[in-house]
Amino acid sequence: MVFRAVSIIKVKVEVKPVVESLAFRLHYRYTYLLYMLATLLSSLYDTVGKKIDCMSGVPSPSFGKVVNNYCFIMGTFTVDRLHGVKVGVDAPHPGVGPHKSEEAITFHTYYQWVPFVLFFQGVMFYLPHWLWKAWEGGLFKQAIQDLAIRDYLGKNLKNYVNRKDMFRTLSKYVIHHMDRHTTWAHKFFFCEFLNLGVVIATLFFTDWFLGGEFLTYGSNVFAVSGMDPENRTDPMSFVFPKMAKCTFRSFGASGTIQVRDVMCLIATNIINEKIYIFLWVWLVLLTTVTSLWLVFRLLTIFIPWLRYFILRMHTNEAARVQVSRVMKEVSLSQWFLLLSLAHNMESSIFSEFLIHFDNELETSSNPKILRNSEES
Repeated sequence: MVFRAVSIIKVKVEVKPVVESLAFRLHYRYTYLLYMLATLLSSLYDTVGKKIDCMSGVPSPSFGKVVNNYCFIMGTFTVDRLHGVKVGVDAPHPGVGPHKSEEAITFHTYYQWVPFVLFFQGVMFYLPHWLWKAWEGGLFKQAIQDLAIRDYLGKNLKNYVNRKDMFRTLSKYVIHHMDRHTTWAHKFFFCEFLNLGVVIATLFFTDWFLGGEFLTYGSNVFAVSGMDPENRTDPMSFVFPKMAKCTFRSFGASGTIQVRDVMCLIATNIINEKIYIFLWVWLVLLTTVTSLWLVFRLLTIFIPWLRYFILRMHTNEAARVQVSRVMKEVSLSQWFLLLSLAHNMESSIFSEFLIHFDNELETSSNPKILRNSEES
């Protein structure tokens, strides 16, 4: 094993050191779980009654079941002209009423695919984390080991762990073996940018999936939320109509084709409209947070003195001199590993480790490994 030199001491305490930032965890942990929950809610038809219930006008349960299944599979539609009219006077429901063949109508066929789309999008939010774990191969967890325990220097563990040996071993590993992982940081940064790509792709795909209404869906809903319900056009009734129309054709008793223009209650949209208004808010906030974080990430990649300042923030006064010397030698991947160690250690522990690391740099017989012109 590559990390055998590091694993000299084991303490049976569950430690979960992390490299990912909060912005990263918002994607694979919280957004992923949010989409899985939304998938479950969108498939619970029994909580709102039938998934769709159409008024066929035929007193036959079997015929009504056929109409319901047909309209759910083939889709329903609303009349665009009837969305801005006064409900109860010009139309029984928003978008529902008589229409002419040349009038614009909007078909709604997405609701049968909502659970599948939500599940797929949830998996996509987990994909960057999965790629990172596959590429990283446990490097960081093996490297930090028991150093991540917050009470590492406490009285209970002091008799069981020789911290100087661990500091020395980890320092030697970073100096002599990190050249095998020069792309370690690059892969992580790629996964961070992939997170932004996933959330932006999700926004535009959802907008296409909902007929071009999602990008402005939340802002339109909030814009009319304070208006009189009797004198407003609810954006949710346009994107997620609870009542819609469906055209069903069948043979009559004499063999002629009978056309039934039926109204359908789409009960699933009661849940769908709530799911997507919440997702709109969440995705907008997630895009903003991720974008700001990636701007900061770009600054750390291209501005060396910013990397020095960030690492210095995680040390105490005793190690400030070592920070300056270390930053003159380490590459980008080595800096990122040191910073990740700092995030998972107490400041005093990391400062002590950095002092040992600086000493190992001075006594190293192979310092040229550190001078990586490509990453420094």
